[in-house]
Amino acid sequence: MLTTARKLKRPGICLAAALFLAGCGGASVKAGTAGATGAPEPQTGDLSYAQAQVDKYSTLPTFQAPGDPFDAKTVMAGKSIVSIPVNGAIDFTQFYKQAAERVATKVGFRFTTWQNQGKPTEWGQGIQSGATSGASLIDLFAGIDPQQVLPQIQQARSKKIPLVASDTYDISQPASTDLNSSVKCPCAQANRLMVDWVAAKTGGKGSVLVLTSSDVKASGAGEAAMKEEFAKVAPAMKVTYIDVPSSDWATKIQPQVQSALVGDPAMSYVLPVYDTMSIWTAMAIKQTGRQGKVKVVTYNGTPSILKLMNEDDIIEMDVGQSNDWMAHVILDQEMRIIGGLKPNPDATWPLYIWTKANLAGAGSPPSDSQGYGDAYKSGFSTLWGLK
Repeated sequence: MLTTARKLKRPGICLAAALFLAGCGGASVKAGTAGATGAPEPQTGDLSYAQAQVDKYSTLPTFQAPGDPFDAKTVMAGKSIVSIPVNGAIDFTQFYKQAAERVATKVGFRFTTWQNQGKPTEWGQGIQSGATSGASLIDLFAGIDPQQVLPQIQQARSKKIPLVASDTYDISQPASTDLNSSVKCPCAQANRLMVDWVAAKTGGKGSVLVLTSSDVKASGAGEAAMKEEFAKVAPAMKVTYIDVPSSDWATKIQPQVQSALVGDPAMSYVLPVYDTMSIWTAMAIKQTGRQGKVKVVTYNGTPSILKLMNEDDIIEMDVGQSNDWMAHVILDQEMRIIGGLKPNPDATWPLYIWTKANLAGAGSPPSDSQGYGDAYKSGFSTLWGLK
C-alpha cells in the first residue's frame, strides 16, 4: 500500500523545489513500498515467476491470424482511413504512421495522418476534417480519450463514418460505447514485464521510479498492473510514481526525474511506461551524474529508442512491440469494419524483450519491421488474399 501521497500543482510546491524549480507543475507524485496491506509486508517476492516471465518474452513471437481470410483489395478499393494520433510529434506515432502507410500501399487504399501536438482541440479538428473529407473510417490512435472529443465523434457518426480507437485501451479495459470499435494493446502485460525484469535483476529489493502518463487511456490499466506485479514479485521494494501528461513530456520529465534522483540516492531504476519518455529520462540521469548507477527499463520498442539503447548503457531493457506488426493488426481490423465484416475484440500484437544482447536483430539502425521474425508479413498477405 502506498504510504505517502501528494500532488504537485501549478504553480505550487515541487519535489526538491529548492534544487530544481524547473520541475514544478503538471505531475502527480506518489511514493511507498510495494506491499498492499496493513499487515507486515513480506520481504521476498516470487522471483522465480519474474524470471520465467522474462524468459518467456525473450523468445521470438509467433503469428496468429486475428480473423478469417478476406479479399482486402476488393474491400478497400476507393476507400480511405484518417488516423489521428495522440501526439504526432513523438517518435512512436511517427514510426506507426510510416508502418501504416506501407500497409496501405501494399493493399491499395489511402491512409492519411492528422498531425498535431497532443491537444484535444487538434484531435477534434482532425475528426471534423476526416468527416468533411468523407473518410471511410476515422482512427483515434495511441491514447486519445473519446470523452475529450465527444461532440466531434457524434458528428462523424451522424454521417455514418465509423470511429475506432486503436492502441488506446489495454486488452483488459472496456472501450467507450461512443466508438464503433477498438483495437486494444497489451500495455498492462508489457508494464508487468518491466516490473518482472527489475525484480529479477535486483532480487526484489531497492528503490525505483515509475513514470506514468494518465492522460493516455491505457496508462490506468498499466499502472494498476505494475502495482499488482510489484506486490507479487518485489513487495519490499520502494516505488515512487510520477505522472506526467503526454503534452508535458518534453518539459516536465527531465526536471522531475532529476528531483527524484537527487532526493533518493538509492534509486537504481527508472521505469517510463512509454519508451519515448526515456529520452528525457536519460538526460536527467546524465545531468545528475548517475550514469552507470541508474538504469532504464521501458516499453514500446520504438526504433529511435532502441538506437539510443545501443549508444550508451542507460536503457537496459525495452519491451518491444513491432510498429509494423501493430499496423498490420490495426488495419486488418479496420478493413474488416469498412467491409462490413465482424472485427475480433481480442485482436492485439505480441511483445518481445529487447536488450543489447539481441539488439543486432533489429537492424542497424533499428527498424520497426526487423527483429520480430517474418511470419506475420507472409501471414497477413495470405490472410488478405494478396498472394
